[in-house]
Amino acid sequence: MIYIRGVVEEVRKLAEGIKEYLVKLEREVSPVPGQFAMLWIPRVGEIPLSFADADGSRARFILARVGRVTGFIHEKIDEGSRIYLRGPLGRGFTQVSGERCLLVSGGYGLAPLYFLAKRLRERGCHVKMLLGFRSDREAFYRDEFERFCEVEVAVEEGFAGFRGTVIDLLERVLERESFERVYTCGKEEMMIEVSRRCLDKGIPVEVSLERYIRCGVGVCGSCVLEPLGLRVCKDGPVFDGTILLRLDEERARHDS
Repeated sequence: MIYIRGVVEEVRKLAEGIKEYLVKLEREVSPVPGQFAMLWIPRVGEIPLSFADADGSRARFILARVGRVTGFIHEKIDEGSRIYLRGPLGRGFTQVSGERCLLVSGGYGLAPLYFLAKRLRERGCHVKMLLGFRSDREAFYRDEFERFCEVEVAVEEGFAGFRGTVIDLLERVLERESFERVYTCGKEEMMIEVSRRCLDKGIPVEVSLERYIRCGVGVCGSCVLEPLGLRVCKDGPVFDGTILLRLDEERARHDS
């Protein structure tokens, strides 16, 4: 796959260790929410990033500083910097029309869900977003989501919203409201709990999984979900919630 050249138009700090990058590409891209791109910085490295938004030749990414490549990008890549993308890659979220949809995120896992919320609203869905953060100072993107959907925030420490985990908030919301579909992205432990609670109520769930991705096209095998044999970069990163529960069961069986 040929790389697409891009120039960073805008960089915005969202929270400590988290930045948003708006990139102008040399040609248009048409990703589905949940798909990703491989972002390459010559002589530094390549990483997978979910599309947080895309419109014609502009793409938006939310990047947490978690390793060597992301650290370089946070420190050295600014407005006017050149980057290169391969993509869109992978399987995205199912885009339904006219349904009541609940989106649940943990931390910067909200990135692909912002793109999804925007598209679901365009398709006539009623969308509610649950944002989960550890503390007030880590919370971001509430105003952006409120352009497209209802928003409730959960913080474990602070006063920015519901006091507790996003799973605690989810339980409260499911007691008083009904939904036809749930989408989630964040830490795997959180998504397991979202999947378990929603599937128990008969609500279909889609999850966005994160693994170490190298090639991005299903060849190298670095992101295979064992023992199921599924490749996150090709068969995902979006999977049915039942797949995540099967993985959790296999892990528990192996550890016992």
